[in-house]
Amino acid sequence: MPLSQYSARLAIILASVASPATAENLPVQIDGAYGDWPPSAVIATDPAGDDGSSGIDFTELSIANDGDRLFFRFDTTQEVQGDEGQNLVFAIDSDRNPGTGLAFAGIGAELVWRLGDREGTFHDGGGTTPVEHWEIGLVLAATVSDQQFELALDREAEPSGQSLFPNADFDLVVVDDDNGDTIGPATYEFAAGEQPVVSTPFARDDANHVRVVAYNVENNGLFETGSREDALSRILTASDPDVFLFCEIWDHSAAETETRLEFFLPSSGGESWNAVKLDAGNVIVSRFPILNTWEILPGSRLTAALVDPRPRYDTDLLVIANHWSCCTADDNRQTQADALIAFLRDAKTSGGEIDLAPDTPIIAGGDFNLVGLRRQLETLTTGDIEDNGTWGPDDAPDWDGSEFDVVPNRHPDARLTYTWRRDSSSFYPGKLDYICFTGAAAQLHNNFTIETRTMTPASLAAAGLQPLDTEVASDHAALVADFSLDGGTSGLDLDNESDRTGHIRLRDVTPNPFRKRSVATFEVPAVANGGHYSGSNIVEGAVFDSRGRFVTAVESQTVGAGIHRFEWSGVDGRGHEVAPGIFYLRCQVSGYSASAKMTLLR
Repeated sequence: MPLSQYSARLAIILASVASPATAENLPVQIDGAYGDWPPSAVIATDPAGDDGSSGIDFTELSIANDGDRLFFRFDTTQEVQGDEGQNLVFAIDSDRNPGTGLAFAGIGAELVWRLGDREGTFHDGGGTTPVEHWEIGLVLAATVSDQQFELALDREAEPSGQSLFPNADFDLVVVDDDNGDTIGPATYEFAAGEQPVVSTPFARDDANHVRVVAYNVENNGLFETGSREDALSRILTASDPDVFLFCEIWDHSAAETETRLEFFLPSSGGESWNAVKLDAGNVIVSRFPILNTWEILPGSRLTAALVDPRPRYDTDLLVIANHWSCCTADDNRQTQADALIAFLRDAKTSGGEIDLAPDTPIIAGGDFNLVGLRRQLETLTTGDIEDNGTWGPDDAPDWDGSEFDVVPNRHPDARLTYTWRRDSSSFYPGKLDYICFTGAAAQLHNNFTIETRTMTPASLAAAGLQPLDTEVASDHAALVADFSLDGGTSGLDLDNESDRTGHIRLRDVTPNPFRKRSVATFEVPAVANGGHYSGSNIVEGAVFDSRGRFVTAVESQTVGAGIHRFEWSGVDGRGHEVAPGIFYLRCQVSGYSASAKMTLLR
């Protein structure tokens, strides 16, 4: 509908904005899932069937807020992309005065934002000023095409040096500026309340959990020096995973990546980094041994590796690094999605290129570049292949015939889930990176996205991070997810300080906590030669950190039965002092063991 025609609707519109709608203080998460929008948040409706040539037909507009952000959601009926290929416009009259700002759709708009053009203008008594998305804290979801969208704006934003929301209420309208539909204007009054975000700590819930990090390090960033190296060092140290799924390591080999990680995260005695690089830029790096590898679609940056997390879990683990084609390459991304599902179907059935043991956990992560059609995301999660003639029948990714589970990966201190952000770009922050897994064979635990720009000072300090680390390190954020794997633990029982086997008993740990030295005392009972061990077997001692990683051996003792004391002075196998924390000293004889929990202070 041309702007000149809006005045004809004004009398009808004004009736709907005469008084503010009921305010909704809600914990809305901008993730493109929409399940946290209740019917009570609907502030305006519009009849169906009044769409224009674009096919966009608004029916509902919802608005809510918390202490930091304004949220609004609208539907389009027609599937469109939120950041291009349409002429959607939203406008805000922040002083509710039709005589100020820009006359637009029946309001005097201080802010006019064109979603498809990714540009906006601020209008005040001083004229018109261009506005960038970061100046108003604009976040939009979904990043892929959809029939509805949700947006967040910063309540403290000051475009052109003036408050975007100077008052307790405002008017908002959404327009299809392609001779199309309009919903609103609607008046909204901010609801009181903060809706505080519960911070996500970085620590594992359980030391046995397998931690996977998916991270696009942007154009060989892992090998940069200076401030970027410092930022990456803090991020990698804070995440401290068992498996990395790296993207954009273009110019360095697997061996060079192993060496570089040793610089950032040095190995303790008995452990090492193991890396594989089969395609142009993905590198999988694992603390676990790598048993086998596959390049899923040559030339398309999809690499799979089978790793062995034993003795922590008695099962293999298939991890897949993804870096799908960028930007407008929807056809390429669909081929990559189809190829991945075909590979998983092959892995779960006998014959072909890969045969997994039944119920082997599968984790796929990386930069999927999901910025275009929703169809590619649907293929990834559901197994619905588009080109069945080339890639065979559809197949749900999980072992039980269900969809891939998608890790939420919320920011630690904000209800946001974007993983890519570059304020110098016109494109909005978006969710390009994902971690998916087979929920029938793995259980998700702690998870988050390391976006330091939305973290609180307290959370930054606790993780050893600085506010701009994410921005300096890469245009992508690191995604972190912890899993327990079906098959159960078969190694060190880090949470059990008592006798696991019925044959060895922890008697004492003193002093505990300690600063210089501590002694753990175990009792090994005598067992006849026909029993599980003989009286002459060697009794071994070893120290592990809270993640189950080997730190150092302590002196072995050759007398089997009786009292055994193991002393540890807080150093690793090279004699270097280790950082303070929780450690476990294990006493083992003939495959039987018990563990002592020790707290090292400095």
